[in-house]
This record gives sequence, C-alpha cells and structure tokens, in this order.
Amino acid sequence: MLLKFIFSNHRSFKEVTGLDMRASSISEYPSHLRSIGNDNVLPLAAIYGANASGKSNLHSAFDFMHRYVKFSSVADLMDKREKTGIFDSFLQLNSYKFTENVNTKCKYEVYFIIQEKTTTKYYNYGFVLDKNGVFEEWLKSNTKTGVFRGNDYVTIYRRKRNTSIELAPSYDNYRDNIELSLNNRVLILDQGAKLKIKECLVVFDWFNKNYTVDHNELYFERAVLNNMNKTLYHDNEQKKEIIEYLHSFDKSIVDIEVEETKDTENTDNVLYSAFSVHKKVDSDSLVRVSFSEESSGTKKMYALYSRVKSVLENGGVLFADELDTKLHPLLMRNLIITFTNPDKNPKNAQLIFTTHNTVYMEMGLFRRDEIWFVEKENQKSELFSLDDIVDSKGQKIRKDSDFEKNYLLGKYGAVPFIEEIFRGREDG
Repeated sequence: MLLKFIFSNHRSFKEVTGLDMRASSISEYPSHLRSIGNDNVLPLAAIYGANASGKSNLHSAFDFMHRYVKFSSVADLMDKREKTGIFDSFLQLNSYKFTENVNTKCKYEVYFIIQEKTTTKYYNYGFVLDKNGVFEEWLKSNTKTGVFRGNDYVTIYRRKRNTSIELAPSYDNYRDNIELSLNNRVLILDQGAKLKIKECLVVFDWFNKNYTVDHNELYFERAVLNNMNKTLYHDNEQKKEIIEYLHSFDKSIVDIEVEETKDTENTDNVLYSAFSVHKKVDSDSLVRVSFSEESSGTKKMYALYSRVKSVLENGGVLFADELDTKLHPLLMRNLIITFTNPDKNPKNAQLIFTTHNTVYMEMGLFRRDEIWFVEKENQKSELFSLDDIVDSKGQKIRKDSDFEKNYLLGKYGAVPFIEEIFRGREDG
C-alpha cells in the first residue's frame, strides 16, 4: 500500500508536498484502517479544491512519476531518434514557472509497504530530474517501521550525477552491467528490473499495479475502450463478468456483442466495436445499440472496469482526476464503499481521486484524514487534509461537524473567490 507520495517543483506546486495515506489517531470509521506492519493505512483519499487550485497538478505529479518509471528507457530511445521526442511530450518535465529564477530540478518520491504472508517490507524510492535527465535516484528498504527516518532504511542503491553509484554490498556484482547500460535519461530501477535484481523487480511491479486515470483525455477513452472491446471479443468469461458489473447500475443491458473491424486510417490496425444488447419493452425480442450511443456515465463505468478490477485483484493504487464526472453520486458511493469493504477489497487497493462534489462529505463515507484540500495562493498550490485544520483555539475540526456546509462557507479554505461573471453596464 502507498504510505506517502512526496514531490516538489511540479507545475503549480513549488514547495515539497506530501499526500500521506497513513491514518492519524482519530477514532471514526475504524473499519477503514488497514493494519500492515506497524502502520494503519487508509484505502481512500478524496481531494477537493477550487478550479485552477492545483488538484489536477497533484494527479499529474503522481501520473508523471508512474509514467517515467515505466518508460524512462523509451525516453532515451526517442531522444536518440529525434530532438523533440517522447521526453518532450509524454514525459515532459513541467516545473514551477512563476518566479524569475526557475528551478529545473523536480523531485518525485514514494514510501510504500509490501506484505507477503508473514513478511512485511517498507520501500522508499525516488528520483530528481532536470532538463538533462536523472540528476539523482535512490532505492531503500526497511523491515522494521514505516517512520520516515533516514537511518531506519538500508540503501540498496543511490546515484547522483558526477558521482559513482552507491550499491549495497550484495548487489555490487551488478555494478558493471548497470554502469554499461545507464545513461542520463534511464532509471537504474528500469535497468535493475531487466537484470532481475529482486528489489528492483518488487518496486517496478508495485508501479505496474497502479493506474492513473484522466477521463478528460480523449486518448484514454479511445485506447481503453478498444482494449476492453478486444478482451471481450476473445474472452467469454470476462464478458460475463462485465455484464454483471454493468447490471450493478444498468439492468437494461442483457448482453454485449463485439465486432472486429479494420482501421480505415491504418489497415494494419484492428479495431473492436462494442454493442449493448437490450430487451424491447413490448416483446422478448432484442435490440442492439452501438456502445457509443449509451450514456456518458455508462461508457465511463465501462472504461473504468478493467482498472478497478485490476487494482482490487492486485492491491494497487487507482489515482483518478475528476473520477465522478458524469457519474451519479449514489454510483460513486457504491464505488467508494467497495474500496473500504475488506471482503470486496481483500488486497487493500487504494482509491485516490479529485472531485468538486461536496455531497460525499455528508454521506458518511470518509474519515477526516481521508478528505484533502488543495489551495492556491500567490500562484503556489498547497495540499492539506481536513484533519490538519485547527481553529483559532487550536482545536481540530470535530468529527460531527457539517463538513459540506463549512467547506462551502469557506471555513476550510480551498474554495474559489467568485465575482460576477458578467457585470452590468451603465447606460449613458
């Protein structure tokens, strides 16, 4: 499980920022706690804030780290082929720009915990990038505690530009292979996984179990839907499962049919088109409808299926930007409860999402340390939880407070400053 994500100098976040998934000492909803090792970890984080406050930039920071871990070797390959390759778009550094002296070093770091049978192990992995590639990278492990003290963790490797690579003695026999294959863009983690170094494989696999989702990107809709359709075309068991999943919110769909077609723009490409099958209201006969004609919410839940299923089965992190757009609050409630239910989430998957919908605050879905806010002031974004807030007397927000009302009244911050959109013009 993710314990903490730390980053700095990413888009509107200039200072070191941390999203902490460890539970505080508050008492509400003990069923949400996942006791692993010496820590109580949370399965949820809902992130609120005004438009342009930086919520999407928080998602972007996690997404960037996730992508760079998976594709750092591709960045190097594309750099060799063309001057403006994948590193300048898909893996583009996007540092804080609202000062005269722009710092080009961007830091991304995670602490997480792996539990296998009777073994519990903590990992700390991170890197610092600048315009020339990897400036610094490290991997550490710990079997005792998740407390973030440097001397509690054993260094597996550490690199810093213009200095020799530090390796744990048991991994020193990999030094030649690592140094030969390493360059400015590529992470040691990527090379270590290819060399089948155990600790690197564990960390790389942890990242592979995570998903970042932004439904505002057309690429996500097209690519994910086509992959979903392809899976259902070849796997009847998967098709039965997704029909059952769709029934949880739309009983009218009785079947899904998938057709294989050629891509008119690229004949080497195979496309898969899905059709939902419904019963007619006045007979037992069936009617087939292109999935493109289904509601936006149904299409979104369909696209989410593979991600949700994967993290629940493997114990990953699903980090989604504006997850609830086009979804009814009761449908979102069902999804949120799934992650807090140990029977439905036995591998301790985590759901992190940004939202504007305050109704979830009043549904009894979150602990105070699971509600987070992003606020921007003087062009800098700041992240804090409801559990961090104290009043003028130094008292924390009470668990029986009206969170939704108080937030909308501006008592917690992270709300927009609103003026009239169109001001009247005086005649004369």
